[in-house]
Amino acid sequence: MKTYDINNAFINQAYVITSKLEKEGPIGNYFDEVFVPKEDCFESSELKLVEKCISKLSIANVDLIIAGDLSNQIAISNYTAKLINRPMLGVYSACATINEAIIIASLLVDSKKFNNILCFTSSYNQTAERQFRSPVEYGGEKCLTQTFTSSVAASCIISSKISKVKVKKVTIGRVIDIDFKNPLDFGRCMAPAAIETLLSHFKNTNTKPIDYDLILTGDLSFYGYPIVKEELEKKFGHIDNYQDTGKMIFDKDKQNVLAGGSGPGTIAATLLAYVYKKMMKQELKKVLVCATGALMNPTMCNQKREIPSIAHIIELEYCI
Repeated sequence: MKTYDINNAFINQAYVITSKLEKEGPIGNYFDEVFVPKEDCFESSELKLVEKCISKLSIANVDLIIAGDLSNQIAISNYTAKLINRPMLGVYSACATINEAIIIASLLVDSKKFNNILCFTSSYNQTAERQFRSPVEYGGEKCLTQTFTSSVAASCIISSKISKVKVKKVTIGRVIDIDFKNPLDFGRCMAPAAIETLLSHFKNTNTKPIDYDLILTGDLSFYGYPIVKEELEKKFGHIDNYQDTGKMIFDKDKQNVLAGGSGPGTIAATLLAYVYKKMMKQELKKVLVCATGALMNPTMCNQKREIPSIAHIIELEYCI
């Protein structure tokens, strides 16, 4: 697994819109806007959420779109992209989609082939629930290890224009399979991928967790997070700068979210609102973001097949 240095790619703009529930969570003050759905179906609501989020960015000089989401054939991203009329690359790494998009965008911008690339992703609770689990209307009982899909649209522009938040390094994960077959426990399913990619990044860059102001995974939530923390502490000793975005976006004690947050929007919202704004204020200077994805297919899960997973890392640095 290789780590690539990025010399000239920056996050120039970012905007995050969430539903009321995320806004009421622990980091809700960092989100830019609350979305109130008024559409006639869940998919239309998610589409309107994304369209509104993109409209808040200055995209006149964008020369490429890289985007993905949870809907079949990343339909939400495709329907949004057709309105922008730019070349597009559709990507999918489940909940790790925003990191995949930013990694590709950073490598392309750094190669000087493109100057401004729009990256975005989304997730919507009811849309994802009826596609990957069962329709919310069924009122089916939920398992305690099951996560709660966040309703979020998050977007940014990766540009060659210097800004305060620089994409410094990226590590592209590999698909791994530990023969995990429980589709109601994504946190523990994805934890091994996070461990592998994090350890590879530390080795490749000759760094340790203490070298970063903040290390984020997402979204392992309350069942996957302690596995990663334990493994990192076995190798590096006590760590107090590691957190998971699935634990951060909701208040598990006050909000009915079971094992915590999930969906591509979870880590994207935390990265492009909480982390981005803290770095812009110089409150964070070096951040490691490890996004994880359970690469499941509902049909194959019903066939009792294993669930592969993946994790991608972007390393951000404050640029004076």
